[in-house]
Amino acid sequence: MKIFIALSLFFGSGILLPQSAVLGATETLSTPGMAVVPVISSVSAGAEHTCMVRDATVWCTGSNSRGQLGTGSLTKTIAFSPSTMTNALMVDVAGTTSCAVRSDATLWCWGTVATSFDVVTARIVTTDSPVPVQIPLRNVRTVAVGMSHTCATQNDDTVWCWGSNTWGQLGNNSNLDSVLPVQASIDRVQSLDVGPEHTCAVRRTNSVWCWGSNGYHRLGLRKKGPFLIPTYVPKVRATSVATGDAFTCVIATNARVQCWGRNQFGQLARTAGSSRIAPHTTSIKKPVALTAGSEFACAITAATTTWCWGRNRYGQLSNGSSIASSLPQKILTSTNIGSMTAVAAGASHACAIANTSGAMWCWGLGGQGQLGDGGSGPNGTRSIGTEIWPNGVRMKSIGTDQSARIVAAGDIACDTNRRTTSNTGPSGTQCGDFTTSSLISTLKPDGIFALGDLQYESASSQELMTNFDVSWGPLRSTTYPVRGNHEYLTSGAAGYVDYFSDMSPSYWTVDAGGWRIIAVDSWCQGQIYAGCSATSAQTQWLKSELQRARDESKCAAVMMHHPFVSSGSYATSSVKNLWEAAVTGGADLMVAAHDHIYERFLPLDASGAPVVGGMPFFISGLGGAPATPIGDAVPGSAFRYNSNHGALSFTLTPRAFSWGFVSSLDGSTLDAGTASCAA
Repeated sequence: MKIFIALSLFFGSGILLPQSAVLGATETLSTPGMAVVPVISSVSAGAEHTCMVRDATVWCTGSNSRGQLGTGSLTKTIAFSPSTMTNALMVDVAGTTSCAVRSDATLWCWGTVATSFDVVTARIVTTDSPVPVQIPLRNVRTVAVGMSHTCATQNDDTVWCWGSNTWGQLGNNSNLDSVLPVQASIDRVQSLDVGPEHTCAVRRTNSVWCWGSNGYHRLGLRKKGPFLIPTYVPKVRATSVATGDAFTCVIATNARVQCWGRNQFGQLARTAGSSRIAPHTTSIKKPVALTAGSEFACAITAATTTWCWGRNRYGQLSNGSSIASSLPQKILTSTNIGSMTAVAAGASHACAIANTSGAMWCWGLGGQGQLGDGGSGPNGTRSIGTEIWPNGVRMKSIGTDQSARIVAAGDIACDTNRRTTSNTGPSGTQCGDFTTSSLISTLKPDGIFALGDLQYESASSQELMTNFDVSWGPLRSTTYPVRGNHEYLTSGAAGYVDYFSDMSPSYWTVDAGGWRIIAVDSWCQGQIYAGCSATSAQTQWLKSELQRARDESKCAAVMMHHPFVSSGSYATSSVKNLWEAAVTGGADLMVAAHDHIYERFLPLDASGAPVVGGMPFFISGLGGAPATPIGDAVPGSAFRYNSNHGALSFTLTPRAFSWGFVSSLDGSTLDAGTASCAA
């Protein structure tokens, strides 16, 4: 990377050039949003982890004690991260096991995997595998994972099962465990699901068959059992089946949901009480999708409404309560999410795929990160639900491929207490978010990078609407937000996510003026060190995006909230790996905030020391929150300022950029220059 810098200092108007002054550029304004919406085609929720298929790659989040996330490590995540499983059609998870069917009809599992048979105990021996292991079964159509056994259907409608068989849940007229798939005594199967100790299937004839343990009458059979082979369930005709811990539900041919088995928490959608052998017809009409968790169930109807019923201790019913309900509760999402097309119930949580937005809505227990929301509050639950937007996406381009005018500023809106104490105005001692907003409006940039800590103190939905939306809300149509640390004072940055919706992912890219701009979350979903580690999903993604920029001969800029070096008070060592990845990956520019100052550095190396040919670095933290002190200049510091609020402007062209820090006091440019890069 070669950087050539020409510096100028002057006190005049801002240095943003009109696009007409740039050869070949035309005026183009676009509303921020995802350029390409990821396709989420499958979702499954387990005990403490969740997986989905996104653009044919399995992404998982939550507990990873047995490698069930498939990332190649045992490190848990609190946001969806890509596994090593690609070309996937569907995924299913339970307990500490995950399995996926690939496009070539092969089957792969990871986490707790059966590997051998102990002849002494006559039981299987399991091994923890953080990478997918192929199961010796071909022509696989679907897979259903249980706590200790798994079943799959083949394209010829046969069923094959393996794992624990204490109760005959493998359906092969035996109670011996099996490491290898064995064929169950049933054919012509169109729907299949497994519980901890039982399995049920719907045949092409619409008859329902179950086998394994019949405790609590979960098989819908009067005899005690166990049943070692598939056994016909009387009085039921269905198109699909879902199994919970000790109950079973079906979509009946009369377009109703019917359930039987244990009913301690009303999971049969019938007043809680004793177990039931005969199917109970619920109030759910015209269901098109059905799922069962440990002790609750959910369904989506033809009217695109989603309903859940049963146990609710951890918010499984998403109604803001912890009281169980046999009456189905309607799941209400945010307006950003809308209706849902698929839903998956786990042990005590659920996730659903949004109909059009490429996002998900998750609720219930999230203490291990299984909701993928970056943190589920002090009690580890989301009793209402939260939006989950995909990370690592590409946003709509800014400007043209020949020129883009952008502005960057962080640490923005004061809350009521700060505004009362500091008043409002352009001075660094005041709350300056209204003045920076007004300044930026006059500059008319193509895009605005809001560099984190957008709302003090905690960026709750109410605070954002009361303060940030009033001052910077008029700029929203061109704002590209970046997460800081104050966003996470509201658990999971839920207020920020609700406000910015599809622009709220933790990390993303956008093209502007021939550059690749890469935004990263330097608070790393609240996992300050693990989430920002050298091997974290975000750091690896940053490296790959920088390589992609080089492959496409694009200059690259990195935007994040926390500075690795600063002459202020808040240099942040936890971003070391992100910083090093940016420098060694050839980034041509980095802009941060966090310190409420403006500072420009000479090009820096991977250690943060000045070096010829290094990475130019700016801190632009005078977006509105009162300024913080500047100490002695650290090595490489070339310009420092904190007297008045302001914004850092750039004009990007394919092989160069110009910059100017513009004061919101009078619109004067206090520090300016140009630089070129060799992409």
